[in-house]
Amino acid sequence: MSSREASIDEQIHETQEEDSILSFYPAENDGEDIDDLNYSEENIIKYENTYRMDSKRPFDELLAKVVLKTEIENHFNDETKYDQDEAIQTCINISLNVRNKIREMDFDRYKIVCVVGIVEKKSQGVLSEVKFLRDINRDKYVKTKFENNNLVATIVVGAFYHE
Repeated sequence: MSSREASIDEQIHETQEEDSILSFYPAENDGEDIDDLNYSEENIIKYENTYRMDSKRPFDELLAKVVLKTEIENHFNDETKYDQDEAIQTCINISLNVRNKIREMDFDRYKIVCVVGIVEKKSQGVLSEVKFLRDINRDKYVKTKFENNNLVATIVVGAFYHE
């Protein structure tokens, strides 16, 4: 048995005495690898970081605004009356339609959130607010409002950048 094999057996024995299940085997280092002609700094491939911080296809607010206006025109007109039972389903339908149409535009790296509200109008003022934290440089939002004598409908779409 060579001296190298003996030292490995001694290390294994030492680790077993300390009630450890770990053992240490030193890496074998042959001098041949270092002297190899293919191993030089010129032959080492160095890669640059590929992290992309901006979207290849950023959110376009004008296109999203067209989608919102189209949905408003499809669901509301000047004679539309407020119906409490229909308002909930109308909000759900508009929200899903808007979100799906904007997702089909394939904006890169954005999460789309759509909030729709329909309120009955009875000679009162209406204040509708949506608050969120956002990165002003990357996150975008669009909003639109429809109003007639019977109801007020608001649609807010947020496009939140997601790396």
